[in-house]
Amino acid sequence: MNEFQLTLTNTLRRHGMSVSDLAQHTGYDPLLFESIVTGESRQVPADFFIRIADVLNLGMIEKDALVRSWAFGVERWNWSHSQVSRPKGPAKRRTG
Repeated sequence: MNEFQLTLTNTLRRHGMSVSDLAQHTGYDPLLFESIVTGESRQVPADFFIRIADVLNLGMIEKDALVRSWAFGVERWNWSHSQVSRPKGPAKRRTG
């Protein structure tokens, strides 16, 4: 579960809603909404976060936390530890 999905799920739990309920209340196709929430799609409609905030009646702090988890959380969860910890150096050329 990515950070955005976790943040949204926790927020929805406090409001007694599910992801599919939120998709319905925001007017988005449930499959599109699910693919955005799970991180399968990074293409979000321009008013995506505004609609979510309006439906859930989120304050500025909660809305900012949701946007931050989307902007920074997904990439962090998808990084490969081997790529991050392995130092990159010049390529060694084999001779012979």
